[in-house]
Parts: sequence; C-alpha cells; structure tokens
Amino acid sequence: MKTIAAILAAAGVAAVSLVATETTASAACRADYACMYSASNYTGLKREDFNSRTNWGQITYNGSSIALYRGDGSQLNVSSMENRDPNSYIAVYYNSGYRGACFRIRPNGSVPNFQTIPLSIGGDANDRMNSHQFNPTNCTGTIYG
Repeated sequence: MKTIAAILAAAGVAAVSLVATETTASAACRADYACMYSASNYTGLKREDFNSRTNWGQITYNGSSIALYRGDGSQLNVSSMENRDPNSYIAVYYNSGYRGACFRIRPNGSVPNFQTIPLSIGGDANDRMNSHQFNPTNCTGTIYG
C-alpha cells in the first residue's frame, strides 16, 4: 500500500503541504460541513466545506495546492466523505456542474470508502467523482451513510 508521502513525492508535491494537511485531516469534521478525504476511512488529505461545489478540480484540500479531482483514477482524488449537516442530504456527482452518475449521503451520514459505491455508468465512485451539492434537486441516486 502506498503512503500519502510516497504519492505526493511521485506527484512532485513538497512535503510541507503534506504536514499541513495531515494535521487537519485528524481534526473532526465540524457540524454543518461536508468533509472530503483523499483516502478511505476519513484519512489522508482533507477538505472541509460549507458550500456546494460545482467542480472539485477547482478547489484544493485544506492547506495544500492539491485539487480534490485530478482526473479519473488519481490516487489523490476524494475517496471518503462525511456529511455533518443535520438537515441536508449531499449528492456527489461523477461530473462537474452536478451532472452525471450520482449518489447521496444522508444528513449526519458518511461513506468511508467510495470504492464500495457502484455507479450507474459502471465501475465504482472511488477516485472518480467531481462535484457535490447540499440539498440536491436532480440526483435520485442511492442514499448511503
């Protein structure tokens, strides 16, 4: 199993970014926020977000310059997620702009491993998803968490 440090080194990312984000990832996900992680079981790099995001390729993990989505299959893409909003479902979409295959995470729910989420287009959600939306209006995908 590759370590995050090895993956970052292969990607040419300075270790300083890793130190800043590993500390953040160990902190609990705050109430009312969505937290996305680069590894399963809520580990690795972390992004804590209060808003819906149309394109994960345009936002980065806390304290780093590493985007949440770097192309299908990147080991640094989101692999687990927590929804700490007690009142809202969160939809996670395959494409930017809240489009394509999707699944939902129930209020105060979480998905420890996107690899366990099958997509309607085939394959699983691990390292492939690209946007999320609180209170989704167009996702009828399976509810998890």
